[in-house]
Amino acid sequence: MKRFLTEEDRVALRTQHRQEKNRRVEDRIKAVLLSEKGGSYSSNR
Repeated sequence: MKRFLTEEDRVALRTQHRQEKNRRVEDRIKAVLLSEKGGSYSSNR
């Protein structure tokens, strides 16, 4: 699967994920990062 995020985007999302207080937003960021790797959030939960 082709990656759709640049390395800068991935670093920014990881940083935001660590600092995020809102659990819902945190889960969405995690889903984007996992889908970019070819995984799915529901299969890893």
